[in-house]
Amino acid sequence: MNRKLLLGLGLGTIAALALVLIFAGGPEDSPGGADEGALLPGLADRVNDIAALDIVGPDGETVATLRRERERWRMREKHDYEADFARIHGLLRDIAQARRLEPRTDRPEWYPRLGVAAPGEGEGSGMAIRFPGADLSGLIVGQRDPAGIGRYVRLLDQSQAWLTDHDLELPDDPMEWLERAIMDIPAADIHEVTVRHPGGDTVELRPGDSEGSVWVMLDPPPDREVKQGWQLRQTASVLAKLNMADVRPHEAAAVPDDAVETVFRTRDGMVFTARTFSDESGNWVHFRVSEGEVAPGGDAAGSESAEGAGAGEESATEREIDIVAVDGRLSPWQFALEQERFDRLRPTTEDLLVAPEEAQSQD
Repeated sequence: MNRKLLLGLGLGTIAALALVLIFAGGPEDSPGGADEGALLPGLADRVNDIAALDIVGPDGETVATLRRERERWRMREKHDYEADFARIHGLLRDIAQARRLEPRTDRPEWYPRLGVAAPGEGEGSGMAIRFPGADLSGLIVGQRDPAGIGRYVRLLDQSQAWLTDHDLELPDDPMEWLERAIMDIPAADIHEVTVRHPGGDTVELRPGDSEGSVWVMLDPPPDREVKQGWQLRQTASVLAKLNMADVRPHEAAAVPDDAVETVFRTRDGMVFTARTFSDESGNWVHFRVSEGEVAPGGDAAGSESAEGAGAGEESATEREIDIVAVDGRLSPWQFALEQERFDRLRPTTEDLLVAPEEAQSQD
């Protein structure tokens, strides 16, 4: 599991290399080979050098200040947290490949009809992308062409508006520019879950089969019926495709003493400790990652089984490196979660029991 997780955490770096590969061909392979008719002349030849983008909304306010630093794109508005590389990569690719299909108006009074008035100029204003530090014109992206061909666009330093052959996407929601995936660990990779609530209520869950498709509760109240195994599995699977609603730097003082602690132990010996709490700005979780015991049948290396003592020592070292890397990515941050995921992360014993009236009706 940890190998798969680390691959997911490292996608930004891998994708950064892909950007170079996509645009590193010769003139016959690259959109920079024939600059005549290009939407933004010069971008294709320099796309791998772009290290700064500013996205400006129709109201003239900056939506996202994006900078490429430490092998990743980062977003200033979110404390330099990692930006959505796939979105940035796709935008740069589309602009570099886009062509000027047909000229439209060059009269400012008609700009609002196409949505290419400068940001902040009121109704009919478009969104803008700027390239700080690069000798490239900014670009105003307006409305979609009704025929579905592309969008109306205008370079910031030119009066002529154009129809381009690409549907350039510029979200005006800052969160859409952020890498929102936290982790993706399926229930099948979880060996046990423990939820500790202030006041002493503790929930302990274990898989009821080798695939982790059904789960059981340890030591339930003797006079109560536990919900079905697939319902308990919802807590075990909460780390699968886990996305955030917001992010902020971790401050220990922000975590109250009555935070709920949920501990996930993976089959290959990683321990994810999640502390959850709510405040006026949302529902938050902070993760720490540490080393635990490898479950029977687990794979400490996250790869093919090792042979010999030397290979075993190497696997243990790799696992320690993995743990440090994952903790280093998660622990500096607090992540806001949507209500449904937040609730699944911290069930009480009562939450996982069949209500007495429901149990009686089933009898």
